[in-house]
Amino acid sequence: MSAATNRPTSIHLVEQRPDADESVLFLHGGNVAGWSWSEQAKALSDHHALIPDLPGFGASAQHPWTDLSTTVDELADLVRERAHGGRAHLVGMSLGGVVGTALAARHPDVIRSVFVTGAILRGVQGFTRWAGLAQIRFFGSPWYWRTTARMYRLPPDAIDLFVTTGLGIDRDSVRRMVPQLYDGVPARDLDGLRRLTAPILAIVGEKESRTFRDAMDEVTSRVPHAVARLAPGMHHVWDVEDPDLFHTTLAHWLATGEPSPALLPVGTRRRGTPEAAL
Repeated sequence: MSAATNRPTSIHLVEQRPDADESVLFLHGGNVAGWSWSEQAKALSDHHALIPDLPGFGASAQHPWTDLSTTVDELADLVRERAHGGRAHLVGMSLGGVVGTALAARHPDVIRSVFVTGAILRGVQGFTRWAGLAQIRFFGSPWYWRTTARMYRLPPDAIDLFVTTGLGIDRDSVRRMVPQLYDGVPARDLDGLRRLTAPILAIVGEKESRTFRDAMDEVTSRVPHAVARLAPGMHHVWDVEDPDLFHTTLAHWLATGEPSPALLPVGTRRRGTPEAAL
């Protein structure tokens, strides 16, 4: 096991059930904070939950994002210090999927298993990149976050918290972070996955674009035992779109280390599914 550093972390952390069994580290997406995992973590009643707010977000807004490697090192320290046995199952959505994959590559010793979804490991180019960068100018506008909440189909009781979280994001952190993510995770950083012996499952919503599906190759090409699957009928934020499916899928993975039968193999094409989703 790698030695823990002496550098303290300022990442805000919420813990649930510290006396429960194995630890699970939940890493949130780029428009929310740790609160977005509350219900999923609560439903895993036999696991110890570690739910940080990533740098620049939520209660960590005053702890700025500098770069991916620094964030990953801080999370590794957090797991070594707070997780049972210094290791955790990792669950990451979108931004959290990218951060989680990089964490597994850089610090495989802190990983029990990896469950990531919607991780844009190859980055984003073209119009999608331009549009994503352009949206940062609206982060201080409540209407932007309310529009985004409707697009994500958030339940009514989550919208106010979503808007408040969005308005509180450190925009300087976002201006540093987004171009880094859109450039993709460098191959040399992902090559650390070759040392990973823990189980790893990479998921993409069936209705997400090819960009997300193709990015899974960055995992499966480096980890022979990695498994890639599609979440049937789902878009990007499918933990909100179908929380029951997400929980069933995650609980099955944590219990067995195998992908849920509810997921589809990559390459499956169902009638009525647009080609862009495959």
